[in-house]
Amino acid sequence: MAKTAKSKEKKDVNKIDSEVKTSVLQTKSSRNKWLLLVAIVVLTFVAYLPGFSPEKEFTNWDDRGYVVEQPLAKSIQTDSLKILFDPSTQVMLNYHPLTMISLAYNYANAGLDIQPYFKTNLLLHILNTVLVFFVLYRLGRSSLFIAGFGALFFGIHPMHVESVAWISERKDVLYTFFFLASLLTYLIYSEKQKMLWLVAAFTLFVASCLSKAMAVPLPLVFFLVDYLNKRKFTIGSVLEKLPFLALSVWIGLNAIKIQSAGAIAEYEIFTTFQRVMFASYGFLMYWVKFFVPTNLSAFYPYPTFGENQEIPTIFYVSPFIVLMLLLAPFVYFLKRKKELLPIYIFGMGFFILMIALVLQFISVGSAIMADRYAYVPYIGGSFILLFVLQSLGSNDSKKRILTIILGAYSVFLLAQCYNRVGVWTNSETLWTNVIEQYPYDIEQVGNVVKVKTAGVEVAYKNRGNYFRETGRMDLAFADYEVLVRARAKDALIYSNAGNMYALQGKFKESIEMYKLALERDSTTYDVFLNRGITFSKMKDHTRAAKDFEKAFSLKKNDVMSLINLCAELLNARQYEQTIKRANLLTKLSPNSYEGYFYRGTANVNLKNYASGIEDLNKAISYKSDYSFAWFNAAVAYNAVGNKKKALEYALKAKSLGMDVKDEYLNSLKN
Repeated sequence: MAKTAKSKEKKDVNKIDSEVKTSVLQTKSSRNKWLLLVAIVVLTFVAYLPGFSPEKEFTNWDDRGYVVEQPLAKSIQTDSLKILFDPSTQVMLNYHPLTMISLAYNYANAGLDIQPYFKTNLLLHILNTVLVFFVLYRLGRSSLFIAGFGALFFGIHPMHVESVAWISERKDVLYTFFFLASLLTYLIYSEKQKMLWLVAAFTLFVASCLSKAMAVPLPLVFFLVDYLNKRKFTIGSVLEKLPFLALSVWIGLNAIKIQSAGAIAEYEIFTTFQRVMFASYGFLMYWVKFFVPTNLSAFYPYPTFGENQEIPTIFYVSPFIVLMLLLAPFVYFLKRKKELLPIYIFGMGFFILMIALVLQFISVGSAIMADRYAYVPYIGGSFILLFVLQSLGSNDSKKRILTIILGAYSVFLLAQCYNRVGVWTNSETLWTNVIEQYPYDIEQVGNVVKVKTAGVEVAYKNRGNYFRETGRMDLAFADYEVLVRARAKDALIYSNAGNMYALQGKFKESIEMYKLALERDSTTYDVFLNRGITFSKMKDHTRAAKDFEKAFSLKKNDVMSLINLCAELLNARQYEQTIKRANLLTKLSPNSYEGYFYRGTANVNLKNYASGIEDLNKAISYKSDYSFAWFNAAVAYNAVGNKKKALEYALKAKSLGMDVKDEYLNSLKN
């Protein structure tokens, strides 16, 4: 009996000792987990330090459409919120009300100070990095190796800079935040099977879809999670996902409807085989840049077609390389490493689901790929890579070697990320970088110009616009000239070149540029507006009026073209037409002086003095320092015999800077 009691006592002591050791190990593991997470957050923040530069600006690529010139980003009122949530509302061909609300919040608190916008993007990116850590920690069977390096790669990968440093990509970091939060919540639901967690996951999924339509594959990712966790495929497991799938279909169809208004290219532009090649090339290059993120660009153009419509060999072989890339690991894991097959299927499945919509099977935009599209898919790539590497570290020595190698690779990623953030400082740094990657190669023999390699039109155009807006006209003209020599397709390029010639007084060359612009697009508002301004400078008021009339017909209720039209009709002495158009102008802009001035002046010239005086006084009431209105009213008062008023108005015009002759003033005194 004594011996048994002693043995039992020893067992109890061992049990307590074991529990203490387990508790200590858990505490140490928890502490290590949080220390690792803090280190990852700090390194991510360091990688994005160039974004805090005082030289950082909104770019002239979508930022104006999203923030600078976007009325819906400048108000958080009930009416604007109703408009934003209306499914037919699109901003830059996207339906993303929560994204626009977040931008409107920044505007309400900071106006057009870019730093709060960037800081919000960075905060969301850091939160996403934290969420990636916890998602991979659960998917990776509580492995700090997988969660740590996976989150670090996400935080500092250079391919992710575009989504963070570009203000217009708020939609990317915001939808990802809700996407990952929903995925993490679903993982908890899978473990606990409590409906509250599924409801939370759906709510977060709704928020993700309302931030960007790219969130729609998430329900299919849930099926991959079930497969990875060996959850049985049942009617219940499908039914629970039906609300998610229904929302995905609705958001997807709405996105296609909106995108078809301008972003989706006609199918006939490329053949089916070409589309397969381009999609395969994009898929391949996303993987290449996952491992070696160099020569990054904000714009990756489609290949230049040769004289016989041939393209570089890599495009022809890409479908076969991709097929091998997908099948070879599958066969290897199936035959040699069956325990890693579910890892590969989940990771590659995640990557494919999240990248498939932007692989240019249907051409959206004019780029063959984009860094921002890799923001979420690379989570799947990291999952495969790190799980496989972890399986190779069978002992402490191998684990240390792997950690050192991945640590060195992380330093490379951080340096690349840091430099890439600097590229997004302003429009000049951004487009110069694109041009360095994809310059035009133009050969000219005599009068024959041959484009050997096409560059990126939008890069030269937007950099030229930036140079023009910042007063560097020579540099602007140089960029426009490259595109003109290359016979670029964008009509606005020739319009911009025409404007530059007009500023130099080279009107013949200017008109030729507008002609080339209209040959490419005869319905471009800006071309007619700008050519009208040039004709006005040439004193060719009749042709100027004709162009402004056309511009107004292309952009209904446009006040600018209508004001210019009234001015040219008046200068062309077409007074009846001036009155007709000025009547419309006063209706469209009743609190502006222009309509009343032009109508009043036309009436004075038609000797309808009473009407002229009434309108000119109305114009003065809206713009009291407009000397021409005062003088024209003086002429009208003089014509009806009211010399006292005429003198008063003429003296006022002179005080405002108009050159009123003393002889005229003396005539009013008699």
